[in-house]
Amino acid sequence: MMAVSDQLVGAAIAQSRELLLLLDPKSLSFIYSNSAAEAALGYESGEICNLSPHDLFPEFTAPELNAILDNLSVDLNKHSVMNTVLVSKLVGLRDYYLQLQGVELDQQEVILISGHDVTERMAETDQVHEMLAEAQMDSMLDPATGLMQRVYFLPYMNNVMMKSHETKKPFGLMLLDIENMPEINELYGQPAGERVFLHIGQIVKRVVEVPEYAARFSGKKICLLLPMATKKSVQDLVSHLMRAIARLYYPEWPELKVKARMGIYFGSPTADPEVLLERVGTDYRDRRLEADEVLTLLNPSLDP
Repeated sequence: MMAVSDQLVGAAIAQSRELLLLLDPKSLSFIYSNSAAEAALGYESGEICNLSPHDLFPEFTAPELNAILDNLSVDLNKHSVMNTVLVSKLVGLRDYYLQLQGVELDQQEVILISGHDVTERMAETDQVHEMLAEAQMDSMLDPATGLMQRVYFLPYMNNVMMKSHETKKPFGLMLLDIENMPEINELYGQPAGERVFLHIGQIVKRVVEVPEYAARFSGKKICLLLPMATKKSVQDLVSHLMRAIARLYYPEWPELKVKARMGIYFGSPTADPEVLLERVGTDYRDRRLEADEVLTLLNPSLDP
């Protein structure tokens, strides 16, 4: 450990808050640590001075640290603040708010590092951010199905369409139509229809690649995005959905049966997602009147 004069230590401690370190920018080695830093991080007296900066600040590589120190050494009046993690021997990684400043003490240029532990505060901030993200996601969901609302689904659909166009590989777009939903509401009441629709949404959410790839299309229809879809994968998906829907059973309404039909579109168009959805929906309605099939292949006209 490098000998440090009483004057240097006194001046440095006067500027400290809880944690204080002195770093030699030339050798990239610590030359002083105060007792508060050692106690907070669980090190013995003088032990921090045997560590490299990367050992204590694992988020910083040598080039990154050198860039920060070079910037501070140009102007001793400058300082840099940051949130980063420090390695504690007691509990692993701790979040710290640090201030780094170049200072001249006893005719020696050193970097003064001072700061305090903000782990708990950062955890609270992370929790708030998670709560806000959850609240934002909740506002994007359709309350009846738990799936994405159509307006928030469109950007994801646009991304899938762009990737499909770039790779020259078609994607699939499926409409799942709960055909007898009006009858369910009429015969068993709206609460029954709401439960059925919510359960259908849960089934759909389990079969799509990511939750954002399924949305309430309109009324009694749900839309599913199927990137990289093939004939085989669609056949398997249809079989899975039909079996899951057929297994729905409600003791309060033992006679209730859900009748579902599907329409599938394959392509890699450059049309606007909203336009494609509208044309697919129109084509499905037209073809449904012509044939009573569980799965209908859709081929909408996308001409302006």
